[in-house]
Amino acid sequence: MTMQTEAQSYFDGVDLVTGSGERREGELCVMSLVALLAGEQHSDRPSTACPVITAFVIRINDAIDHPARQDLKDYATRIMGTNDGRHHDRAWLLTRECVNDVFARMMEAKGANGDAIAALPRMPLNADTSYDLKALSSELQAAGRYFGLARDLLKDMRYLLRAMREGRYELVASAAAVLIVDCAHPLALNTDENVYWDKAIEMFSRLCAVGENDRVPATINNDKMMVEINRARAGSTMAPILLWLFARLQKPLKTD
Repeated sequence: MTMQTEAQSYFDGVDLVTGSGERREGELCVMSLVALLAGEQHSDRPSTACPVITAFVIRINDAIDHPARQDLKDYATRIMGTNDGRHHDRAWLLTRECVNDVFARMMEAKGANGDAIAALPRMPLNADTSYDLKALSSELQAAGRYFGLARDLLKDMRYLLRAMREGRYELVASAAAVLIVDCAHPLALNTDENVYWDKAIEMFSRLCAVGENDRVPATINNDKMMVEINRARAGSTMAPILLWLFARLQKPLKTD
């Protein structure tokens, strides 16, 4: 079996799980899979990935159900190489989608009519540093309270907009994911039947698309990938032996 074939076989057998997983078991989250494909050490925060994507995806990976989580494998190579400095653009995208789409869905679910939803403030398509996010937050909070949106959801939105205003882009991503999760969970539907999970995957894909045309296509480092896999497997094999040796060394020497 060639190195490439062995690497492909391992990839095909990977089971995406919550948490960062274990390479030696073939269980990874989507971000630790990215680290493996890029030839990096085991981590759910690989250096090849944009921190904004990482912060968003980690929460979504852990929140969706197991069958749907497996579909995230298809995005792993798209995440590679996204640490390109476009943190602000991706944070703006997440904030805009939460304001312009997710919040409108929240309002509709609480009975707001078409006129009320159409009257909601909207963020511009392109990032605009002069846009008044503080005023936007106040308007959305007032509209949400009027229609009886849950306090936790309003808090999520307020936190998201404050993080964007302060330029804390990883917190923006985490807050956007929390908002999606908090909207999705009360519906108690399978992931493939839940509009908020669909929205999360759409946002994930669009995050990867930012700057995609300007990036050199990612290449999987098969050689280094297999070195890392074999190292993890070797560590798993050696662990019982090392524990046995350690236990032996702790025993006091016999004296005559």
